[in-house]
Amino acid sequence: MLSTVELKEQVQAIGADLVGVAGDDSPLLQEHGEQPEKLLPRAKSLISIGVALNREAVCSGNLMLNRYDTMCVYERINHVCLETIRLLGKEGAKAVSVPPYLPVDMGSEWKGMKGEINHKTVAAIASLGGIGLNRLLVTSEYGPFVRLGTILTDASLSADQPLDENPCDECQACKDACPAEAIQEDGTLEYRACASYMMPSGLPGVITATRKLIGADEKAVKSIVYSPDFWDMWQAATSGLFYSCSECMASCPVGSD
Repeated sequence: MLSTVELKEQVQAIGADLVGVAGDDSPLLQEHGEQPEKLLPRAKSLISIGVALNREAVCSGNLMLNRYDTMCVYERINHVCLETIRLLGKEGAKAVSVPPYLPVDMGSEWKGMKGEINHKTVAAIASLGGIGLNRLLVTSEYGPFVRLGTILTDASLSADQPLDENPCDECQACKDACPAEAIQEDGTLEYRACASYMMPSGLPGVITATRKLIGADEKAVKSIVYSPDFWDMWQAATSGLFYSCSECMASCPVGSD
């Protein structure tokens, strides 16, 4: 079996910008209720993979550039995870990849608001960064401009230790920039307020449009289905990308040097 160092080198060669390992026995992992063994029996290690976003695209103010860059980054994460699983398989280890953002369980308990594994928690345990005031992973290298993937494996890998110092110094820039006022004074995040504002072309927008269509007359139906907002929902559905706000990321100064 490859050593942890060798595995990390190969994962970075495949296309990851950041890679770390968390043990399944981490107290923080247990604290957040993650259950890797339910996804992969006898899972021993969680490999956290980070791919950097293009800061210029995210901060451009152009939603199409922002979404396209995010889509490309997720495609790279998918590629890295797939190739890493194949690499582990050749070494005799079992592994599964947790979806980086979709699909997620849309059941009545979480309604799409929680994935099988919290990628940010795993990444923080694996020393990729710390959880910022905006509740995103903030890395020393890229700030919050990074997307994450997680692989579970039964391979025994050397676990990394969380960073001694969080790159986020709680400067409040993200809180001041949040148009949904979702970041609270006590450091908590109103997830539903954030989701509703960030995903008008995602499920929240689809639900709103559907409600308006029920019982509407022909004129009202046409005004809805021929509107730019409705067409953007179609575009989001075909591309899989519906995020419409990155202000908390764009305002963060970490990693800008």
